[in-house]
Amino acid sequence: MELKQLRVGTWNRFLTRNLSIEPRLVGSQHEFLFGPYRICVAIPSTEHINPQPGRGTRLWFDYYTEIDGKPKPLQLWVESVDVIVKGAEEVSLAAEVLRRAPNQTELIPKAQQEKLSSLVVEIGAIAERSFDLWLKTLRWKSWNSSIGRPEINGHESGWPTCLVAQPNWERIWIGPIVFHAKGSKLVTSAIWDDVALVLRNGCQPPLFVDLLMDSIEHVKSGELQRGIVETAMGCEVFLRTLVAGSLSPALQPSISAYVDDANIRVVLEKFVPEVIATDRVEEFDAIKSKLHKLFDVRNSIVHKGRGENLSRPQCEEFIEVATKLISLETGT
Repeated sequence: MELKQLRVGTWNRFLTRNLSIEPRLVGSQHEFLFGPYRICVAIPSTEHINPQPGRGTRLWFDYYTEIDGKPKPLQLWVESVDVIVKGAEEVSLAAEVLRRAPNQTELIPKAQQEKLSSLVVEIGAIAERSFDLWLKTLRWKSWNSSIGRPEINGHESGWPTCLVAQPNWERIWIGPIVFHAKGSKLVTSAIWDDVALVLRNGCQPPLFVDLLMDSIEHVKSGELQRGIVETAMGCEVFLRTLVAGSLSPALQPSISAYVDDANIRVVLEKFVPEVIATDRVEEFDAIKSKLHKLFDVRNSIVHKGRGENLSRPQCEEFIEVATKLISLETGT
């Protein structure tokens, strides 16, 4: 039996959810290194676009204009992408395997079957982790926490609140009905190129961004206490990262350790004002009291288990403060 040395990779198709792109990005790809592996994430090609709005399994559209009586999409929803891990491993197999359907057990010895199964698991995990990195980078650069996440559905049935007279329950007043239309921030060509640059350079989304993205989603789903804790954690990570990045490598280790161990209130009041860019100090001062309030609420939840009086508007205000904070730059 003729044997052939094969360099193998993997192919996966992953769901993206809530990913909206410019039509010109159809068929686009991101290629980047993930450890020793070369990864390719590919948007579906034009052949997957159904010409009718609201239809399609991988690409579909609901916002469009008309040209010569035919709909022309203004944006497209991407339901899945293909993830390829290129040339990950080498295996020696019967050449006939390439001319048959997959899983030809009669042509592949038991030991080789076990090797192939282990590669599926091993490289498949690489595909999942690289896809997760791609999603997080896309959320970061588009500032859209919902990309790649399941839809958040509330408990509302569609029936409004009805005021009734007792004891016979005659309806006397009905509240308004609120309809929610699906929407998402559009990934433009500029955002796509920015993501490509970050991935090629091997950069990771900052932890404070991941935490803030998670907090936004948890507040949207009504998990307010968890959202507040994550918002505060994101702010603390950002503040400490900001200060640590401004320290001179020549500092004594004991001084660096003192800064690392300092209470976040000290970091906020004493250290951060010294490293913020001069033209951003006024912006920082405007949100500093709200950051203290955020840490107060966080401490009440974490230290005392109290957070029942939180409201969604209050949480959204704290998220807005956190967003303003991480937009600040250092003066170094």
